[in-house]
Amino acid sequence: MPSSLRSPIRSRAQTWWLVASAALAGALLLAGCSVSSTSGSTTGGGSTTGGATTTGPTAPPTAPPRALAWFQVDGAGAGQIWASINGDSARQITHMAAVSGDCVRDQHWSPPVFSPNMSHVVGGWGSGACGDGPEQGDLYTVDAASGAATAAGGACFHNIRLSLRNAGWVNNNTIWWIDGQHVYSQPLGGACATLGTIGSSGGSSYTYAEDAVLRGNTLFYVVATGSGSVTNITHALRRFDMTTHAVLGGSVDLGSTHPCACSPGDSSSPGFDVSADGAHVVYQKVSPAASGSSQEGVASSKFFYASADGSGAAQIASCGTSTSFARMQLAPNGQQVAVARALSSPSVFTASVSSGGACADPNMRFYAPDAFSYPVWKWDSTTFWASTREIAQVYPPTTGNVEHFDFGVKPGSIGVAGGANPWYTIGA
Repeated sequence: MPSSLRSPIRSRAQTWWLVASAALAGALLLAGCSVSSTSGSTTGGGSTTGGATTTGPTAPPTAPPRALAWFQVDGAGAGQIWASINGDSARQITHMAAVSGDCVRDQHWSPPVFSPNMSHVVGGWGSGACGDGPEQGDLYTVDAASGAATAAGGACFHNIRLSLRNAGWVNNNTIWWIDGQHVYSQPLGGACATLGTIGSSGGSSYTYAEDAVLRGNTLFYVVATGSGSVTNITHALRRFDMTTHAVLGGSVDLGSTHPCACSPGDSSSPGFDVSADGAHVVYQKVSPAASGSSQEGVASSKFFYASADGSGAAQIASCGTSTSFARMQLAPNGQQVAVARALSSPSVFTASVSSGGACADPNMRFYAPDAFSYPVWKWDSTTFWASTREIAQVYPPTTGNVEHFDFGVKPGSIGVAGGANPWYTIGA
């Protein structure tokens, strides 16, 4: 693998410079980013000689538009988006100015999501500031060619979670995002609109929308429901129709938690993902910890594969355990799921969606080192990437890496030194 990118980073007390020349940045090719080619044999279409059929190599698969993106902290202490687009050398996309002021540390980005045509990026930029609560930031759209960043949201609430999937693209010209209570959309250069309500708050009870992904016209999202007088929190996966602007019936039970009576930090929710066609889901179902024994309140987990409405659920990855909220993503081929942040160590594994995933199951694979972000897959399902640190820990000089994992190969390798919160967009 070519040399990893190193960008300058700054601590609170001292500036630390890691030298990377422009020539190195321009020459960087991330492992697994380039177009893969495969060959094989066909059983039809070959020539016949004396009754024997000869076969030739199949054409290599055609790579779709694609981008691997992440953020790094520059020498001025500002978070910047970098990306490799269509397998090209990685380059810095944004050039955000350093922000000064009390409790202003705009060092982090949410997962940088490219539009399907690779022309723009949507993401949140900010940090948890001085507190220890959720990492949050203002929403931006970024021109991928010029790097110009435009504040999004307008009159709509536009502060999103940075460690969760809170924003994306409806199409090449329109973004969507959630704020915990509502779903919004906005065309590039246009006005925002509130599409519907997906959470509620009244009295001492609440239903709060957290993690979300869009498949076609259906937004899948996790809600946490609780009460100020009870520490147990229940979690469910629900769906919202982006065309009719209505919450669809039914939900998938993701279990319950019993967190301690303490700061939740940058706590998330049970992991899930949805197949590219929106027909199937994978998800984590959690069991509550004993009262006050855990910050996130997770004692144990099971993992399932089901139809989009939750029917026909079958347990998978039974050898995988987690006493924390995991992060999950289905491979583009729909056959494997990658899981990260499934603590304790080893926290990264892959499993088949069509087998139980017992410890002796050859489809059950564990990886090293541990990783915490969404494990994002390459377009051909051969590789995935994940951050080796939570983004709340990505403060110079203590930074992590974007780790590169080859499917089925236990030890990972550094994909981007100093990178975090990777996202892989497969366009159309």
